[in-house]
Amino acid sequence: MTFPFSNGDAAFDFQLTDCFDKPWRLSDHKGKLVCLYFARGEYCPTTRGEFAYFNAFARLFPKMNCEFAFVVNGGRAEHAKFARDLRIALPILVDDDGAIGQKYGIYGVNHNDLKRDDYKNYIAPGVYLIDVEGEVSAFWLASAPRGLPSPEAILGILGYAEHNNGKY
Repeated sequence: MTFPFSNGDAAFDFQLTDCFDKPWRLSDHKGKLVCLYFARGEYCPTTRGEFAYFNAFARLFPKMNCEFAFVVNGGRAEHAKFARDLRIALPILVDDDGAIGQKYGIYGVNHNDLKRDDYKNYIAPGVYLIDVEGEVSAFWLASAPRGLPSPEAILGILGYAEHNNGKY
């Protein structure tokens, strides 16, 4: 697998809707730091834990000039129920056809763990940090959920960026 970006490359702009059909466009957040967390889906126990873990820090991301969003590959209705039931404050964007995951080099786009055409998934997660100028500053592509940065690590990186003109 080759990585589609190097640090300093302009991030690919996109628009998706969240699990509640609210539109979200990357370029609307230029001037802010952006963290995109490409996740497997709410059906995965590990991912459910990651959603809840990051959500515990949801109030801190805006204080650090950061927009945080999860990106999933399907299951809009399931993610909406999950977000309501667990009071997930962070947006869960739905990449129905996998096109955004594909452009960002996420492993296993449109995989069919659930054997359902209406609910595809990414096999493994990835995290992208995008700086205030819309450039990729860091990324992690994992073969499993473990090994990705924790919310505390991301907040530490955001703290650094805050004192470095919005650059990681």
